[in-house]
Amino acid sequence: MLQPDFVFRGHLAAVNSVCFFSDDRLLVSGDQDGHLIVWNMMLKRQLAKVTGAHTAAILTVCGLGTDTIVSQGRDNKLCIWTLIASEFSGELRLIKSLAVDSMNFCKFSYATILGSSWIAFLVDAGAGEACLLDVSSGEQHSLNIGHKSRTKAGSRDDSPMCIKLVASASGDGESQKLELFVGYESNMLQQFGINTSDSKLSAVLKRSVTTVHTEPIMSLDYDSQRQLVYTCAADNKVCCYAADGSRFKEHAAAVELKNPGSSEIHCFSVLALVTVASWDYAVHLLTSDLEPTTSIAFHRAALTSVDVSTLSTAGADGIADEYVRQRWNSRSRWMAVASRDARISLWDIGAILADARSCGGVNT
Repeated sequence: MLQPDFVFRGHLAAVNSVCFFSDDRLLVSGDQDGHLIVWNMMLKRQLAKVTGAHTAAILTVCGLGTDTIVSQGRDNKLCIWTLIASEFSGELRLIKSLAVDSMNFCKFSYATILGSSWIAFLVDAGAGEACLLDVSSGEQHSLNIGHKSRTKAGSRDDSPMCIKLVASASGDGESQKLELFVGYESNMLQQFGINTSDSKLSAVLKRSVTTVHTEPIMSLDYDSQRQLVYTCAADNKVCCYAADGSRFKEHAAAVELKNPGSSEIHCFSVLALVTVASWDYAVHLLTSDLEPTTSIAFHRAALTSVDVSTLSTAGADGIADEYVRQRWNSRSRWMAVASRDARISLWDIGAILADARSCGGVNT
């Protein structure tokens, strides 16, 4: 049975989110008690910690660039922090705090376009009101992503459950544009185009589909190279959709996991890989066409988040020692998995895939 390369044990409560940043040299995580930790990935130790970064559970965290961290909590706050650190220690300083609607657990999403980082988050889930924040300038733009679902009792507001902001190529192939994908409580998936060239930004509906999910969509991700959208939900299905004019079409047949409930889905174009963190204590790995590859069950509670490192060598120039720099540049590609058992496991994803090939793959 495969074992993780390392286990981070700095949290005392369920770890709800984990994310690599700064060219893999740092990892940031947030937990159920509202605590935020930044880890030094070269030393595998804590670099900085904020106790009570939020007054309620942290839903999600991410790192932007080398020294900016964004966190969202159930206290309805989105916080932007700056990291001031040396090799062995550091501190996080709060730069900005914004109001966000976290009551339906919808997490913010971010993308970088033309050197600028943008963050999309909900302001009022019931009204379908979202906000697009330009991190560098601080400018905020209101977006309407509301949707009405039809029920036996009539029409009702359909709450967004998850969003994904992406930077995609424009029609000329030389520039980029922002697009926002939204998964709803009713199992509807919609794609909005956002024009950032105008002073007043707006979200324009481009296409939509009623997915085959039978429960609310919990997470979605977008493969910009293959132009595919992946979704997971409170049911046991993993779905993949491709753009088809004004609608989406099913790219591959939905995969049914053995058990219902998934927290987070991510696709990684370089690996042609899809990872699903599920409530059955396992992370499920599939190909980009949703062919099951393997499942890894190590944790003792539901999984909440998964991320894969980039193998970037951009940050190696700052490593003075030649031996350490060479070791860093030849490191394995990591997969970090967060769980409600308060642990984060670190895996060599190459070893996982090699083991799956030798075993002929396993069912999910």
